[in-house]
Amino acid sequence: MEDGNPAVDIRIVLFTMVEGRLLVALHGDICRPALPRAAPGATASLDVEARRIVQVTTALHEQYLEQLYTVNARDESGWAIVIAYLGLICSGPEAPPLDGGWYAVGVLPTIGETDRRVIDYALARLRAKLGYTTIAFHLLPQTFTLSELQGAYEAILGRALDKRNFRRRLVAAKILESTETQRRDRSHRPALLYRFRASHDRETFLTPSWAGGA
Repeated sequence: MEDGNPAVDIRIVLFTMVEGRLLVALHGDICRPALPRAAPGATASLDVEARRIVQVTTALHEQYLEQLYTVNARDESGWAIVIAYLGLICSGPEAPPLDGGWYAVGVLPTIGETDRRVIDYALARLRAKLGYTTIAFHLLPQTFTLSELQGAYEAILGRALDKRNFRRRLVAAKILESTETQRRDRSHRPALLYRFRASHDRETFLTPSWAGGA
């Protein structure tokens, strides 16, 4: 009841990239999908509980996890204190199965108002971090082409980027190194594979877990 104590839950906005599209995980049936969530436990920290939700949702470990904010929300389920998290996961060529589905951020189904607000804020936060961190690397495998990296930026921003300017900025930032190997891209032409160079100030750059020994 609204006059009593509110429910408290942790909700995860879990993004992944598949075939150049930014997807978000929603639980439940197709009629009432919702963000993955759970009530915090009495002993585990909020971050531990958030990681558990990701693992239960996807059976995978997230590459990046950040607590976004806490909101006092009233929606169709009543009064709640929502602790929102942003999670990023590299899922490979196909999104991992889950009890619900993965939805493109631009064409979400009908969801609760609070969930919509949380997703909108998580996407805004992710877009803002593109300008001063390497957060996009958490959505990519260990090696990738420059086209794949640009595709990740474009999917997050929701707009096309100039290829020449994008690559010029990457070279200037010195955050990539060539693997000296190639893979055929969608145009069937060989494309150089790159990896993230992890030797940077961790306060500015976000090092993916797979790059820790680079």
